[in-house]
Amino acid sequence: MHMPNQAITAAVSQMKLEHIRLCKELERVDQALSVLGSLDGPVAGKPGRKAKVAVVAAPKRKISAAARKKMSEAARARWAARKKEKTSAK
Repeated sequence: MHMPNQAITAAVSQMKLEHIRLCKELERVDQALSVLGSLDGPVAGKPGRKAKVAVVAAPKRKISAAARKKMSEAARARWAARKKEKTSAK
């Protein structure tokens, strides 16, 4: 039973070292972000706060003319069915 304890201890030590390394890397990233954020100036109305990072939207997909026509016809069919329901309910 002595061997598994050594393996666990070694794994914990390795994880602690990795944690320290990641914290240092995160600190470097935070510093880079603050430098880049200061290039745009401070965020309006919020003194002392870091600038927000812009989120890039995914490119919009283009729908073919045939697909638009099918969608339009399906919508018209739904509207007609709904209109027919309303007139028959009266």
